[in-house]
Amino acid sequence: MDTFLILWKNKKARFWGVVVVVVIAAALFLARGFTPANASDTAVEMEATVVSLDVAETIEASGSLEAQPFASLAWKTDGVVEAVNVQPGDFVKAGDILVTLDPTSTTASIVSAQADLVTAQKDLEDLLTSGTDLAQAAIDLKEAQEDYDEAVYYLRYLQVDTKIPQTRYGAKLEQTNNGWKYKYTAENFKGPAPKDWIIEAENDLALKKAELEDAQREYDRLLAGDTSADVIAAQAKVDAAQATVNSLSIIAPFDGEVLSVDDRAGDVVDTGELSVNLADMNHLYVKTQVDESDIANVKLGNQAEVTLDAVPGITLTGKVAGINPVGEIVSGLVKYNVRIELDKVEKGVFVPLGTTTNVVIKVSDTSAILAVPITAIQNDNAGEFVWVIQNDGSTVRVDIVSGAILGDMVSVSGDLHEGDVVSLLRASSFEAPNPFGGGN
Repeated sequence: MDTFLILWKNKKARFWGVVVVVVIAAALFLARGFTPANASDTAVEMEATVVSLDVAETIEASGSLEAQPFASLAWKTDGVVEAVNVQPGDFVKAGDILVTLDPTSTTASIVSAQADLVTAQKDLEDLLTSGTDLAQAAIDLKEAQEDYDEAVYYLRYLQVDTKIPQTRYGAKLEQTNNGWKYKYTAENFKGPAPKDWIIEAENDLALKKAELEDAQREYDRLLAGDTSADVIAAQAKVDAAQATVNSLSIIAPFDGEVLSVDDRAGDVVDTGELSVNLADMNHLYVKTQVDESDIANVKLGNQAEVTLDAVPGITLTGKVAGINPVGEIVSGLVKYNVRIELDKVEKGVFVPLGTTTNVVIKVSDTSAILAVPITAIQNDNAGEFVWVIQNDGSTVRVDIVSGAILGDMVSVSGDLHEGDVVSLLRASSFEAPNPFGGGN
């Protein structure tokens, strides 16, 4: 991605910047004029060339680095840590048990819930198997769900993984003692999944989804019989007992990377105490706020560059993925929330969540503009102008309209061309008075 040149859009601030430079130049001129020498001899005519710059209009903002999804997992009961199954940097799957408590260190209600769970599961199983059709429907639904989950995982694997084992087959005709024969070859390699593999996986996922929906409808139809109320009640008991038993463990709610683990075996923990921070670091985003004077220029899909205060030297890229049209007042100013989805970060790069980010949103394509040094612009009652130096050494006034400040240059529009030579300090025939008396 091209580095964006930042356009300072505050015209008033830019104008006063020009005035300050002109005042300083005037002060230096007068200071040099108060010498016994003639002022016309001391004024130096400096020149500069009109240049063309490729710039893109950008908007600057700040925000914080976040991951989606992210979870801070805390304990739901008191107890003593029995086992820690993960460490920072580990990748886990949804449902994995990360940390567990010693059951004997918790309340009696949790210990009894383990026995209640076994009983509730048996009662539910008895109800489901009391009718052959309903039992078979439950089995079919479970298998359809597993097939669907596997199809989802396989499609995501093909879309994300860039090192998928593959075999490339080839054949070439070679002459042998027995005549011409084909020689077949097979080359094993790893790389991104072919497009037809992904299309086939998408079609298989659609089929598995339809089969799951059919199985769910059949199960619901059979469940609506005379035993449906009993089955629902039994399932509720299983869910309640399972939730209580689950409070003995920290369980991953989604696939992700373990960022931190606060517990060690033997630690005494309290209800609500943080145990594990978990995030999907492949889906990072920045939430920033844009001023109301700029928000109309921001569009979905605008490219952005993000730097981190906590890790200097790293530049992340992404694009605008969301714009909240409802503003909020921040320190007396109306701001609009903008979400920037970041591109996947290379493995091994440290990106701390929550760090302050500096955001540059590119709101227009790169285009060529003319620019002159800020000291070339002058003002009078007729407006802004520059002195263009002709080939014969004479100067011609050219009216211009200044724009954005680009470092020590200013974008301008008017009857100028790239390569024109402009004066930075207009020579004057004015002879300053000598404060010390005397002649010229």
